[in-house]
Amino acid sequence: MPVSRFLRRFRPYSVPICLFTVVGAAVLFVPLLVLGDATGRTYALTVAVLIVAISSVLPYAAAVGVLTVPFLYTGVGSYASPAVLPTDAESLALAGVFRHVVAGISYVVAATAVGVVGIGLDFAASSGSEPFPAVGFPSFPSLGVPPFLLLGGVVTAGVYVTVQLWRYGKSLRDLGWETVLGTGVLGLLLAVAPVVALWIFGSYGF
Repeated sequence: MPVSRFLRRFRPYSVPICLFTVVGAAVLFVPLLVLGDATGRTYALTVAVLIVAISSVLPYAAAVGVLTVPFLYTGVGSYASPAVLPTDAESLALAGVFRHVVAGISYVVAATAVGVVGIGLDFAASSGSEPFPAVGFPSFPSLGVPPFLLLGGVVTAGVYVTVQLWRYGKSLRDLGWETVLGTGVLGLLLAVAPVVALWIFGSYGF
């Protein structure tokens, strides 16, 4: 299959595929990097942490999915495919709203998962565990939140923004600043998701 044909077929599904590939890679390889062995216990601990984090972030995820519907309504951005955006010929469809909300919730969960898995890297780096000294990881200043927690959200948001803008199939100039800015704001809401999950978790006194 020619590359151009593959890219045309891949483009409509590119954001969810890329984001959940990032999640899968983080969940599979980060615990192995931190704990050093691919045992059932390693991944059982990972799953337990993910369940707590996802249950903590669900209120925020639902709020992001629902409260960003105006972005969709005004046509400046969406978590779903750009095909759901209203046009001059067609008004906003209920199915498009549903797709936007579901995608928004899913992507917040994805960003949270990547960020929370990164907490394991923070523990390993702060304790001086291998393999971090060997590969020269820097010591991080106090940021108030674990830096790899932040990094996980930022990486997920960066993937979303980059691929979603490519998904339009237009240059940035043709898209217009409103769409670029709107997509960036939607990405920012993903970037802070792991921090929000940690804050909600802590607010319950755990």
